[in-house]
Amino acid sequence: MHEAISNELQNHTYREMNVSLEELFPKLDKVKVYRATHAWKQTNPHETIFHAAREMWNGGYEKILKENGFWDTKYSSFSGHCHQCTPELGLVFRSLGFDTVSYLECYRIREHFPETGIIEKIPPEEEPNPLMKDEFCGIGRIPYCCLEVEANGEKFYLTGKHVKPEGEKTNALLSPACYRNMIGVFAHPDDVGKSGIYLQPITPKQNPNNEDFSKRIVWKKQTKKDPEPEYFATYLRMKLI
Repeated sequence: MHEAISNELQNHTYREMNVSLEELFPKLDKVKVYRATHAWKQTNPHETIFHAAREMWNGGYEKILKENGFWDTKYSSFSGHCHQCTPELGLVFRSLGFDTVSYLECYRIREHFPETGIIEKIPPEEEPNPLMKDEFCGIGRIPYCCLEVEANGEKFYLTGKHVKPEGEKTNALLSPACYRNMIGVFAHPDDVGKSGIYLQPITPKQNPNNEDFSKRIVWKKQTKKDPEPEYFATYLRMKLI
């Protein structure tokens, strides 16, 4: 099971596939997941998404890994890694009644994408952080991932890693430019005209390769420590079933 998913992640051609939650969480107990998360469900689906993304940081991520296992045994204890947060939050959304949830694995691409529409993967050897370079070279990409969740007939994108509680408040950890115009229940603290949770997929000015960017989602990531935004392109779309 571990080897099968690992092999899929190492194939960097764009693909779509169904992945069962039992493959990602080998000890999955759906009843326990529901009991731990059902209080976050609201009538408004945006409230549900927001509360789940926020409250998972109050011990939820650790609890789910401990009780349900994880396909990647190297990360069986929660460390805040994006490839833990993303499938875990996807599991929670499915438990909370969202029928269409997809886990999107990505790699970093060149910054010229918005102008040219060309997806050019940045070799992991160019990773500037020496602490991460060896890990990234080992998997052949500079990684990140995000979730796609459908609510009220519309698709929304988020990274659970970048919505965190700070006392009674909630912080959006990416710059406002990374997010779509405000919709839902949580505005960006630094720009109330922007969502503080939903990423803005990027449509390039040109599309020379006739890529279907409605499926191959490209988004940008910029935290306060990043002088320039980083761009990430989906290469593996995994619908969680």
